[in-house]
Formats: sequence, C-alpha cells, structure tokens
Amino acid sequence: MATARSIATEKYLKHYAEPESQMLDNFPSTFQQCLAIPMYRESPEALKSFCQFAEHQQNTLLIVIINRPKGNPDTAWALTLQQSLPKQLWQTHDGLVTLHTLKHQSGILFVDRCIQGASIDKEQGVGLARKIGCDIACQLIHDKKIASPFIFNTDADAQLPVDYFSITKTACANTAALLLPYQHVSVDGDKPHLATQLYELSLAYYVEGLRWAESPYAYHTLGSIICVNSQHYAMVRGFPKRAGAEDFYLLNKLAKTGDIVSLKKPTIKLICRQSNRVPFGTGPAVTRIIERGEFEEMPFYDPYIFYYLKTFNQLIILSAKDKNLDIAIKSLNLDPIKQELLINSTEVLKLAAAISHAHQQGNTEDKRLRHLHTWFDAFKTLKFLHFIRDQQHPMISYKDWKKRIVNEPYTNNLAILQLV
Repeated sequence: MATARSIATEKYLKHYAEPESQMLDNFPSTFQQCLAIPMYRESPEALKSFCQFAEHQQNTLLIVIINRPKGNPDTAWALTLQQSLPKQLWQTHDGLVTLHTLKHQSGILFVDRCIQGASIDKEQGVGLARKIGCDIACQLIHDKKIASPFIFNTDADAQLPVDYFSITKTACANTAALLLPYQHVSVDGDKPHLATQLYELSLAYYVEGLRWAESPYAYHTLGSIICVNSQHYAMVRGFPKRAGAEDFYLLNKLAKTGDIVSLKKPTIKLICRQSNRVPFGTGPAVTRIIERGEFEEMPFYDPYIFYYLKTFNQLIILSAKDKNLDIAIKSLNLDPIKQELLINSTEVLKLAAAISHAHQQGNTEDKRLRHLHTWFDAFKTLKFLHFIRDQQHPMISYKDWKKRIVNEPYTNNLAILQLV
C-alpha cells in the first residue's frame, strides 16, 4: 500500500524533477548509498580523492555534476576531469550522464552540464547543480537501485571521515535531514585559514545565538554537511534553483516536514580556500576579509539582537495560549524603548494576523504553537534579526564583539570562545 510520502515522491519525480533523472530506465547497477557533489572548476585530484573514498566505503555511488554558468566558455578543466574518469559502464541515450566503474562495487555517475550538456543560468547556479544530483539519487532510490533512503551532499573542498555513511543509523522515521559537524582546515598558509576561522566563528556564533534564544531553527546551513531523507526531499520539491543560499532554503522547508538533526560527530573537514564560484557563502566571504586585510574589523551581529529574538519567541509561546497580543506584550514587563521596538517588529512581521490564523486552525495550545513556529521560520527569523539590526543594533567589529561576548549567556560553548 502506497504511503502519502511515497505518493509525494512519485509525483515529484514525475512532474518536478530535472530531466537527467528521467533517463535512468536501463540503469545497470545497484548500490548501498550515494553522495552528490557539484563540481565547478575543480581538479582531477579532487575527483580522484572522492573516488578513493567511495572505493574504501564500498558499494557507493558518487553523483558528480560538472557545471558552468552561462556566458563562461571555459570547459578545459571539465575535459581534464572527464579524461581522468575510469572505465565507462553505461550512459543515457544522449550521452550526458555516464556511469563509470570503481573498485569494490562502487561507481561514479558523471553528469555533464558543462562540456556538451547545457550550461546553467547564473541565477540558478549551485542550487540547480545540487538539485540535478539529488533528483537523480531520488529516482534511483525510488527504483531500488540505491538501498539507503538518504542522499548525502557535499562539496569538492570536503574531506570526509571514514564513518561518514554510518550517521543514518541515528535517524528515525521523522528525520528529514542530518547535519554533520564541520571544521575548516588550512593548506595554503595563515591568511585564508585565519579569515575562514573568523567566518566559521561568525556562523557558529549565529547558531548558538539562535539556540540560546530558543529558536527551532538553530542549525548550520551548509550544503556540504547535509544528508537528506529522499522522501522529505521530494515533499519539499528539492533544492531551490538558486545561485546561493540553496542550502538555507532547503533546510527551512525540510524543517516543516520533519526533524533537522545536528550531529556531534563525525566531523567533515573543509579546506580553506578563496573562491568566487558562488556569489556569497564561505569562499567569497573569505576573499573579502583577506582583501580588506583588517581582520579585527570583520562585522559581527550585536549580541543584543538575540535578546530581542528570545523575547519574540517568548511572545509566540504566550500567544499560543492567548491570542490577545497586547496582553502578552505587557506581561513581558519590558522597558519602554525595548517594548516599542518589539511592537514595531510584530507589526512589520504581521504577528497579530499569524496569531489569529493559528487560533483558527489549532484547537490546542500545542497545535497553535506548532503553527506559529512553522510561520516564524528560519527566513522570518533572519528577517526579524535584520530588522532589529537596522533599527537599533547595527553590526559591530570583531574587535568590539570580543570585548562584549564573553559576558553573554550563550557563549559558554567552548567552540565559540576558543577563537576569541
């Protein structure tokens, strides 16, 4: 008997998946697990490293999506990559998706969106590349060509731990995604390493601030650390076709279908490097820090924005009990300045309308709270924090942040303080 999730998967694959996933009818092999990796301007050494990893893991399928943006004619790197591939076992009718054999029953599925295959619109970028890889994986899982229901995702700069695929043992029926911990490591000298450490620190600080403020969306959002349940992936219609933040928006949607689980081990190592492959993210951020050369001036969020977020989340909890927003705000006993800013934020985000809708839809406090947490999602949380930043608490320098952060209650985590 088909379940609602399996029906959603079939519908997604039929109507919304990328064309490459619809050409796999005669796929000849079966695998235990899979890993999708978009590659743009990467070296044969990077591909070789992943092939060796897959062989060591055994019965593993690598799905490598080589891609380039429209308007960029450079395919030399991709041709070199293609020439380094092992023996070909199978290909689609158009020859743009090819399966190559690796040792120990592993293989590499090579997807061409660079040489003969169509280049990718700049606006769709890495999001479309990830979607192609995961759509192919989703189809192969549905066809029972891949045994594990989970799709692993990473990037070409990742070094994966030997027990990487074991994390799915921790998953339960409602697990939408598993997120691995990560650490940036240096190979090219101190400057990129220091710049990346600062950027990594800012990301960890943001997540810890969310966690302290009791946000349900307190997790890291890097595409290189995501392992997604294929059925949940289909339910939210896959990776958004975006040139950046595709990981953030995917997880934001997944969080509404199941649990996002942040693991404590094993750790993925990410190579520090400057990059302009995507318009924003780690690579461009590191480049900007290095170009500026003033590491102490790197902007960090003012800690006070998380105090306001905690207050807003308390307001949501109170509103799930009683839909009178004015009474809820007064019960917080805020000083007039903070109360005015909080009220302004509720008006900008239209919290009163959300509360009214929650009380119409939910006949219990738990249902109303779940509705409000779904409404006040990761995107609205970020919008709220930016409103507080723009209205009253602008970004501060890393130098000033160091002086203030040691007294904040959510910095007891040594992972945050070790770089201060």
